[in-house]
Amino acid sequence: MKNISKWVFGLLALITVVMAVFFYLDLKSDARTNMLLNWGYILIILGIVLALISVVFTAAVKGFKGKTLLIAVIAFAVIAVVAYLMSKGAFSTPYQAGEIAYSGKTHGWVEMGLNFFYVTLVVAILSIVFSVIYKAVKK
Repeated sequence: MKNISKWVFGLLALITVVMAVFFYLDLKSDARTNMLLNWGYILIILGIVLALISVVFTAAVKGFKGKTLLIAVIAFAVIAVVAYLMSKGAFSTPYQAGEIAYSGKTHGWVEMGLNFFYVTLVVAILSIVFSVIYKAVKK
Protein backbone atom coordinates (compact mmCIF):
# COMPACT_ATOMS: atom_id res chain seq x y z
CA MET A 1 0.00 0.00 0.00
CA LYS A 2 2.84 2.36 0.85
CA ASN A 3 4.54 1.80 -2.54
CA ILE A 4 1.27 2.34 -4.41
CA SER A 5 0.74 5.72 -2.77
CA LYS A 6 4.33 6.72 -3.61
CA TRP A 7 3.83 5.86 -7.28
CA VAL A 8 0.46 7.61 -7.48
CA PHE A 9 1.86 10.73 -5.81
CA GLY A 10 4.88 10.67 -8.15
CA LEU A 11 2.64 10.33 -11.21
CA LEU A 12 0.40 13.21 -10.10
CA ALA A 13 3.45 15.38 -9.37
CA LEU A 14 4.94 14.56 -12.78
CA ILE A 15 1.68 15.45 -14.56
CA THR A 16 1.52 18.71 -12.62
CA VAL A 17 5.11 19.64 -13.53
CA VAL A 18 4.53 18.85 -17.23
CA MET A 19 1.36 20.94 -17.26
CA ALA A 20 3.13 23.83 -15.52
CA VAL A 21 5.95 23.74 -18.07
CA PHE A 22 3.41 23.83 -20.93
CA PHE A 23 1.64 26.70 -19.21
CA TYR A 24 4.79 28.80 -18.94
CA LEU A 25 5.82 28.10 -22.53
CA ASP A 26 2.69 29.80 -23.90
CA LEU A 27 1.44 32.55 -21.56
CA LYS A 28 -1.10 33.99 -24.04
CA SER A 29 -3.35 30.95 -24.30
CA ASP A 30 -6.54 30.91 -22.23
CA ALA A 31 -6.97 27.21 -22.98
CA ARG A 32 -3.76 26.36 -21.14
CA THR A 33 -4.81 28.51 -18.19
CA ASN A 34 -8.16 26.75 -18.04
CA MET A 35 -6.42 23.38 -18.32
CA LEU A 36 -4.15 24.19 -15.38
CA LEU A 37 -7.05 25.49 -13.28
CA ASN A 38 -9.12 22.40 -14.08
CA TRP A 39 -6.18 20.20 -13.08
CA GLY A 40 -6.00 22.10 -9.80
CA TYR A 41 -9.72 21.46 -9.23
CA ILE A 42 -9.21 17.78 -9.98
CA LEU A 43 -6.34 17.59 -7.48
CA ILE A 44 -8.41 19.32 -4.79
CA ILE A 45 -11.37 16.97 -5.33
CA LEU A 46 -9.03 13.97 -5.40
CA GLY A 47 -7.44 15.12 -2.14
CA ILE A 48 -10.82 15.48 -0.45
CA VAL A 49 -11.98 12.07 -1.68
CA LEU A 50 -8.75 10.40 -0.57
CA ALA A 51 -8.96 12.08 2.84
CA LEU A 52 -12.50 10.76 3.31
CA ILE A 53 -11.54 7.27 2.09
CA SER A 54 -8.56 7.31 4.44
CA VAL A 55 -10.83 8.05 7.41
CA VAL A 56 -13.24 5.26 6.47
CA PHE A 57 -10.39 2.80 5.81
CA THR A 58 -8.68 3.63 9.10
CA ALA A 59 -11.97 3.28 10.98
CA ALA A 60 -12.55 -0.11 9.35
CA VAL A 61 -9.07 -1.38 10.19
CA LYS A 62 -8.66 0.03 13.71
CA GLY A 63 -12.28 -0.03 14.75
CA PHE A 64 -14.96 2.62 14.78
CA LYS A 65 -15.01 4.96 17.75
CA GLY A 66 -18.25 6.93 17.86
CA LYS A 67 -17.17 9.20 20.70
CA THR A 68 -14.03 10.35 18.87
CA LEU A 69 -15.98 10.96 15.66
CA LEU A 70 -18.64 12.94 17.53
CA ILE A 71 -15.99 15.13 19.20
CA ALA A 72 -14.32 15.77 15.82
CA VAL A 73 -17.62 16.73 14.16
CA ILE A 74 -18.55 19.05 17.03
CA ALA A 75 -15.09 20.68 16.94
CA PHE A 76 -15.41 21.17 13.17
CA ALA A 77 -18.86 22.75 13.61
CA VAL A 78 -17.67 25.06 16.39
CA ILE A 79 -14.70 26.26 14.32
CA ALA A 80 -16.99 26.81 11.31
CA VAL A 81 -19.42 28.87 13.41
CA VAL A 82 -16.58 30.95 14.88
CA ALA A 83 -15.17 31.57 11.39
CA TYR A 84 -18.63 32.57 10.14
CA LEU A 85 -19.20 34.97 13.03
CA MET A 86 -15.77 36.54 12.50
CA SER A 87 -16.61 37.26 8.84
CA LYS A 88 -20.27 38.20 9.24
CA GLY A 89 -19.73 41.86 8.33
CA ALA A 90 -18.19 40.84 5.01
CA PHE A 91 -21.42 39.22 3.78
CA SER A 92 -23.15 42.58 3.28
CA THR A 93 -20.20 44.53 1.86
CA PRO A 94 -19.69 44.43 -1.92
CA TYR A 95 -16.08 44.20 -3.06
CA GLN A 96 -14.62 46.03 -6.06
CA ALA A 97 -11.30 44.90 -7.57
CA GLY A 98 -10.52 46.95 -10.64
CA GLU A 99 -13.25 46.32 -13.21
CA ILE A 100 -14.55 43.20 -11.45
CA ALA A 101 -17.19 43.55 -8.75
CA TYR A 102 -17.82 40.70 -6.32
CA SER A 103 -20.94 40.28 -4.28
CA GLY A 104 -20.79 40.62 -0.53
CA LYS A 105 -21.80 36.95 -0.29
CA THR A 106 -18.79 35.78 -2.32
CA HIS A 107 -16.44 38.00 -0.35
CA GLY A 108 -17.97 36.76 2.90
CA TRP A 109 -17.48 33.07 2.05
CA VAL A 110 -13.87 33.72 1.09
CA GLU A 111 -13.28 35.57 4.35
CA MET A 112 -15.00 32.76 6.25
CA GLY A 113 -12.69 30.22 4.59
CA LEU A 114 -9.63 32.24 5.52
CA ASN A 115 -10.87 32.68 9.08
CA PHE A 116 -11.54 28.93 9.28
CA PHE A 117 -7.95 28.29 8.22
CA TYR A 118 -6.58 30.80 10.74
CA VAL A 119 -8.64 29.43 13.63
CA THR A 120 -7.66 25.86 12.73
CA LEU A 121 -4.00 26.89 12.55
CA VAL A 122 -4.14 28.51 15.99
CA VAL A 123 -5.92 25.47 17.45
CA ALA A 124 -3.30 23.15 15.94
CA ILE A 125 -0.41 25.23 17.32
CA LEU A 126 -2.03 25.39 20.76
CA SER A 127 -2.61 21.62 20.68
CA ILE A 128 1.05 21.01 19.88
CA VAL A 129 2.22 23.36 22.65
CA PHE A 130 -0.21 21.80 25.15
CA SER A 131 0.89 18.29 24.15
CA VAL A 132 4.58 19.11 24.60
CA ILE A 133 4.01 20.78 27.97
CA TYR A 134 1.73 17.95 29.15
CA LYS A 135 4.28 15.28 28.21
CA ALA A 136 7.09 17.24 29.89
CA VAL A 137 5.12 17.68 33.13
CA LYS A 138 3.88 14.08 33.08
CA LYS A 139 7.43 12.66 33.08
